[in-house]
Amino acid sequence: MKHIEVSKKIELKKPVPVTELKKTLVEYLEKTTEIEALSDGDTQFKVKGTTGSPSGITRHARLNLDISIKCEEDEKTARVIISGYAHAARSLVIFYSFSFFVLLLVGLLPGFIETSAENSGAIDALFFLIFGIFIVFDVNSKLSVTKEHLETALESLNTTFG
Repeated sequence: MKHIEVSKKIELKKPVPVTELKKTLVEYLEKTTEIEALSDGDTQFKVKGTTGSPSGITRHARLNLDISIKCEEDEKTARVIISGYAHAARSLVIFYSFSFFVLLLVGLLPGFIETSAENSGAIDALFFLIFGIFIVFDVNSKLSVTKEHLETALESLNTTFG
């Protein structure tokens, strides 16, 4: 699980209603996230969804976000605060678990990594260690991309209204 917190202060060109800011932000989020649940509320609302392509083998991350939009009294500035967490999607965990066990099964076949020896050697351990490190780094990178998507959405909001 990875905690995400992104904030952006937007200098508005003209007064914009909070509902318009929310609508535009949700439209930008829908480009990178499949939104499953969106709570009511204009200034504070929650978003639940998943990232990753629906046509791909796996989804990347499940998101639970709390979004707060605060407009200043002079209506010339707005602050958008997004906080929440992302964790690996169930399909990603199942895919990596399945592929790990398939590699364990293939490792029992003759001709794979050092199968001529009576017991497992250092090369077998090194192979599975490297594969495990790859899984950890890949999951972390997929969770980190969600923060980059949120920062991009806030920059787009700033470009639209700022």
